[in-house]
Amino acid sequence: MKRFSSTLIFLLSVFAIELFSQKDTTKTFYANGNPESVIPFDNGAREGIAKFYFENGNLKEERNYLAGKVEGEVKRYYENGKPKELFSILKGKRDGATTTFDSLGNYLSDVYYTEGKIQTGESVSEESDSEEIAEATISEEPVLAPPIEKIEEKPQILSSSDILDSSLYRNPAIFPEPRVGYKMFYENVVYPQAAKAKKVEGTVLIKAIINEYGDVEKTEIVKGIGYGCEDAAEISISYAKFYPGLVRGKPVKVEMVFAIEFKLAKEK
Repeated sequence: MKRFSSTLIFLLSVFAIELFSQKDTTKTFYANGNPESVIPFDNGAREGIAKFYFENGNLKEERNYLAGKVEGEVKRYYENGKPKELFSILKGKRDGATTTFDSLGNYLSDVYYTEGKIQTGESVSEESDSEEIAEATISEEPVLAPPIEKIEEKPQILSSSDILDSSLYRNPAIFPEPRVGYKMFYENVVYPQAAKAKKVEGTVLIKAIINEYGDVEKTEIVKGIGYGCEDAAEISISYAKFYPGLVRGKPVKVEMVFAIEFKLAKEK
């Protein structure tokens, strides 16, 4: 009898978990059969990466939901499939750089936001109640990063040895750069306690592939110094967001090596 009761309690627990943790994905389609949207849900609220499409089947927008609200990176595209706009949402507002491209995929400019504001511009919030995130309405002229076309230095001419394949470069005209800047990027690397205790110092080399959208696709440890330092460096690079590398003004996929130095502070 006791065994039966335990089994019943277990089954009821499993049923309760299934009942109160309902995950689902809603899909809508155009009349021609192509997908219009793919939206994940968890307990009735949008949760995870949602995708929206043009009628021709090309991706229109990709955004991440957290507890029913847009949070994290948003990617928008032109109908021809080329990237249009990249930005991040933090607590319902744009934060960091908004990178824009023309319809051919050429980089145009960056507009910088802090908590939804463009320096002297008005606050811009991003609500997730509608199918489309509201476009930013800005009354003042935004401060733009200098367009690539204005850089006086001529782009490097790539030889066949510079191209790993048809889409991967290791010597682009402009290398990827952390969105937070290199100073903060290096400061965010965690120094493992085990390495500190053993007073381990040195430089870790991590090879990374960063795609056209500034996302890290792959990392590889080239040189380590032990005690978790290479893992800490690899994790920091993997989760960082980058401005993409450029060749002739166009974002490209780049392979590059990061040198992360671990050095203990001098004792006073």
